[in-house]
Amino acid sequence: MIRLADVSEYQRNVDAPSYLAGGFEAIIVRAHNGWRPDNMWPVRRDYLRRYHFAAVGYYQYLVAARDAALQAADFIHAVGPLAPNEFAVLDLEEGSGDQTARATDWFNAVDAHYGRKATLYSGDWFGNSQLGGWRHWAGRPRWIASYSSVAPTDDHELWQNTDSFPFQGISSACDGSIFNGSAAQFAHLFAQHAAPHPTPHPAPQPAPSPLPKPPGVRDNVIATAVKPDGSIELFYEAADGEVLHTWQQHPQTTWFGAEENKRHAGWVSLGHPQQQRM
Repeated sequence: MIRLADVSEYQRNVDAPSYLAGGFEAIIVRAHNGWRPDNMWPVRRDYLRRYHFAAVGYYQYLVAARDAALQAADFIHAVGPLAPNEFAVLDLEEGSGDQTARATDWFNAVDAHYGRKATLYSGDWFGNSQLGGWRHWAGRPRWIASYSSVAPTDDHELWQNTDSFPFQGISSACDGSIFNGSAAQFAHLFAQHAAPHPTPHPAPQPAPSPLPKPPGVRDNVIATAVKPDGSIELFYEAADGEVLHTWQQHPQTTWFGAEENKRHAGWVSLGHPQQQRM
């Protein structure tokens, strides 16, 4: 049996070396929320790819207010090519009436693009009442949410049994799931990939500096960029429209000018682009 976490922008700090050292060899990450990429995307994807995971999943939360095929196209554009140990996940848990056709539209687009069957995630009740039942989706990995001490009786391959598991390397308790098999078997089933024989994990490395945030900014990052050497650049928009910029000189280092600019704690102002256009 293995346990694994699923995380999104709400889990700001994920320390991959510590997580792996805790014996957790797979993880699932939100890539898109149906309207926009997750605020930790693509920085988190690129960060996790530096480490040896048996399998990594990327999911999209499908919103009821948008066409499923259009959301699938947004997901494919955000995720880009999948590595051999990576897989796509549809998170479908909202919408009235039968949602089977919408799920099928999403799978038709994503399965065809990646050449492998994506995973279905939903709640136990929703899967039975609005997705045609869990047996309807036999032939693709099924990830069922049922918060209980007893596994659900409906057909499934992965069971999300809690929303508050204390994973080593993740700053706060989060969603946890159980797979009844090895990490290699998990990779083979979900990524349709025969994972390599287990290899020793690299020696733990210092956790990267958490993504900083200057005072008085809006919630969303305007843009993030990972440079070829692995260092990160960030752009935020302040409440008054001022664009602020910071960067790392090297991966794993502190952010440029952290002690040099007291007003924005290391942030360089790029002015007010919106006002300049007027």
